[in-house]
Amino acid sequence: MSIEDGPGDTLDQSESLDSDEIRGTDDVDDVVTPPDSWTEADKFGTTEREAREGESLDQKLAEEVPDVPLEEELDVPVAATPDDDLTEELVDRIIDSDDENDYIADATEDDGTDGAAVKDADVVDGVVVENSATHRGQVDGTPEDAGSFYE
Repeated sequence: MSIEDGPGDTLDQSESLDSDEIRGTDDVDDVVTPPDSWTEADKFGTTEREAREGESLDQKLAEEVPDVPLEEELDVPVAATPDDDLTEELVDRIIDSDDENDYIADATEDDGTDGAAVKDADVVDGVVVENSATHRGQVDGTPEDAGSFYE
């Protein structure tokens, strides 16, 4: 008797206990997951009397949380400026006032990397992201020469 045949009393494929095939036939499969925290008990209007009376303006205002103002707002958001209206002066002013460029200068001084390679890199959330196609050890693009695997 081979392993593939198995004993005579094993279940065939139609009677197997694969959970995909028996889904919905067991009460354990249909479970309601409770929320992490109770949210309705501390709200107004959960009782019938509160729902009839309604919430007063003072109660509504007491629940409001004021917006936190931004520290410094730009005159005109760069994203809202049409491409035709962007000038080199505007872009240079934004780049010069940007703290992320200070990070690029610090990165080239600290780790001894080539400033030109880092200058072409993007800065995302304060992290220098270099182009994956270029690598400081790459000679002719082959993996043996420390080339990029993403090309």
